[in-house]
Amino acid sequence: MEITAAAELRAWHLFPFHPLLFLVTPSFISPLMFLWGCTFDDGLGPCDYHQDLYDDFDWVHVSAQEPHYLPPEMPQGSCMIVDSSDHDPGEKARLQLPTMKENDTHCIDFSYLLYSKSGTNPGTLNILVRVNKGPLANPIWNVTGSTGRDWLRAELAVSTFWPNEYQVSLQYILLLLPGC
Repeated sequence: MEITAAAELRAWHLFPFHPLLFLVTPSFISPLMFLWGCTFDDGLGPCDYHQDLYDDFDWVHVSAQEPHYLPPEMPQGSCMIVDSSDHDPGEKARLQLPTMKENDTHCIDFSYLLYSKSGTNPGTLNILVRVNKGPLANPIWNVTGSTGRDWLRAELAVSTFWPNEYQVSLQYILLLLPGC
């Protein structure tokens, strides 16, 4: 197995300037949960994030409650990863966050890791926004290439304006050849 991307989502809130954390490994807070935490430890359902039905493969949930195959340098806790071992260059995996409808600014604060054993370019991690259930727009943030074994952090502000609906997606695009 080649783990090429990992994300950790710690929290998100509906209130202005409250943090939302992703890691292409653990945690997240749903609009339904307001000020209470919601992490990848809770799985996908309670937080209302889900796999995109129109991508090529899925993010994989790794639970902290179960023994798993992650390398020791990965952080402890539950996470979302992309396993590129059975996929072709150009294929995409997207994880969708809940739709945001209120007038507000959402702070997205996340950590990420892009890595390949061979040191080749593992792919691209994009943050995309869909408005009013339309097509995915160009990325509002992206990174391409290996981060090595170090986690990096990014912060974004996504402003939403009623009556529009906004949906943020975390997208990974595979660039390396499987097994590299």
